[in-house]
Amino acid sequence: MNANATPISITEPQKSPHPFWSGAFRPLFLCAGLLAIVAVVWWVAGFVHGYGVPSLGTSSYWHAHEMIFGFGGAAIGGFLLTAIANWTARPPIAGPMLMALTLTWLVGRLAIGLAENLPFLAVICGALAYFAFLIALAMRELIAARNFKNMRVIAVISVIALFDGLFIASCLDVIALDPVMLYQTAILAIILLISLIGGRVIPAFTRNWMTREQIAAPLPAMFGRFDMICLASVVVTILAGIISPYGALFGYCALAASLLHAVRLIRWRGIHSWREPIVAMLHLGYFWVPVGLALLGTAILWPDMLGSRDALHALTGGAMACMIIAIAGRAALGHTGRELRAGIALNSAFGLIWLSTVARVAVGFDGSAYVSVLAIATLMWIGGWLAFLIGYAPVLLGPSQKKTRGIPVR
Repeated sequence: MNANATPISITEPQKSPHPFWSGAFRPLFLCAGLLAIVAVVWWVAGFVHGYGVPSLGTSSYWHAHEMIFGFGGAAIGGFLLTAIANWTARPPIAGPMLMALTLTWLVGRLAIGLAENLPFLAVICGALAYFAFLIALAMRELIAARNFKNMRVIAVISVIALFDGLFIASCLDVIALDPVMLYQTAILAIILLISLIGGRVIPAFTRNWMTREQIAAPLPAMFGRFDMICLASVVVTILAGIISPYGALFGYCALAASLLHAVRLIRWRGIHSWREPIVAMLHLGYFWVPVGLALLGTAILWPDMLGSRDALHALTGGAMACMIIAIAGRAALGHTGRELRAGIALNSAFGLIWLSTVARVAVGFDGSAYVSVLAIATLMWIGGWLAFLIGYAPVLLGPSQKKTRGIPVR
């Protein structure tokens, strides 16, 4: 979603049998929201009440996989294919092709859910089919438009898909690698993707809003050399985590990356966006990138203070989920002809997910109230995604509110 991209028409493609299949953001963001609830409720029901939960080696690994590669994968696909239509000015992926992509995502959920009862080859093919299809579609569109600069986004998604396969293989004892290290690396790869995309859209959307509202303050710094250093710091942290997942080098790299991304966030002037929630959400979501990296570095260097699992929730429940809510809500409004204003549903969804992350991280610092605080965090998470679905399912399922010549990506 490039601020300088050519506006695209939101007229529903003629070949699409239903508005729901007119753009990837519709089915994939809806699937992400549904799985965000299902994967948590099912896992908690098994953990607390002993109900049967799918297992990928363990039920916890199934839960972890679905929250990162299932939930996160759907959101990545919804954003990527919507953004590519803006980057290339080509018609969006729609109709039968989009149906097939969504079907592969559903097949992946089934393959992972039945992983211990299927041959490994069937599991790995079923699980990775979605990412393979998504990457192929994205590359086809970028190559057709000769838009090679955005191939870096495809490269990061390919790394995420690679670690998806490695994580599955390690959980099923096919390869002798630490699943936790692979899971941790996949999360950091998603943070790299958020850093890459966020560095483009957050200052651009903020700058456009400040200009429109005539805010008398310095404008956000646009993507430049400092941003490249910030991205490089995440790459270095990923490599350090692979080499020594519990070593001091990894911890110090995470802390250094945290400091750089904190400065980056300040340079985007989010303090001025409090009057416009749909802009402020982007800054509040990205806030969890430096905080999560700082917590991860702390957990590695001083494990008695905080567990790495608690720190990782700041990056997943915080940076990942909050950015998904902020961008999915904006895309759903903008690409269906609606005004870019956050209503009660989006504000409630974002606020509950954000506070859920605070509660979940707090559990790691004070284990005395572990069960009660974890229950509160879980309820807020479920409530947040229910608010999103209640408010946005009609938008995603229904036709565009109005037809215009195009909506600038702000």
